[in-house]
Amino acid sequence: MAAITDNLSGYKDRVRRWVHELSPTNSFWSETFITQQLNVNYRRRCAQLTMAHEGYFVNVATRDITADQERYAWPPGFERILKMELIRSDNTRVIVQRNERHFQPNPANTVAQGRDNYYPTYRPVSGGFVLEPTPGTSVTDGLRIEYGGLPAALDADGDSWHVDFPRSLDELVILDTVVACLDSENLLETGSIRTVARMRQEFELDWERYIDGRIEGPNMIEPFNPHYSDA
Repeated sequence: MAAITDNLSGYKDRVRRWVHELSPTNSFWSETFITQQLNVNYRRRCAQLTMAHEGYFVNVATRDITADQERYAWPPGFERILKMELIRSDNTRVIVQRNERHFQPNPANTVAQGRDNYYPTYRPVSGGFVLEPTPGTSVTDGLRIEYGGLPAALDADGDSWHVDFPRSLDELVILDTVVACLDSENLLETGSIRTVARMRQEFELDWERYIDGRIEGPNMIEPFNPHYSDA
């Protein structure tokens, strides 16, 4: 028996061994379909590992701080922020905390502020975040962001699981894909919607977990204090 390689080509072979169609020629499941299902289930399992808060698939990116610019984009592939830091001129790093304002005015920009005395908070907005107060000085690579993000999809036959993905449990992704293949055959033969409903329910549970853990880290959230209180 030929050795099974630790790459996309080998993963597809493992799937085909389970469904007893070792050759893609005249197979019910095309190479493209198996690759698609492998990636769907692989990245789904990766997302679950990311939600486990154990440091899986952590990326580091830097962002330039631009004078008079309050809004910045998350890095490509962003899923969840783990830590944001300011990089000082001596390369020390200072945590930037999250703060949600409700009734207070936007902090004024201090134009004279320098790199080492600027200490903002951030709050997430669609596709990125806002620094408050707005920086008054531009700094190249002034922000360091640690964030969780999904690994790239497997495309070429030589692509392998991400180094963080536990090889001891990778058969789970193979079996996920086998089930997806058999489900697709069952749908064609019976037209049953129950399989699709079950699959959607499983993804719905993952979606709820994702929403629960979207933004994580030390937060400072000011309560909804009334506008006026009589002393």
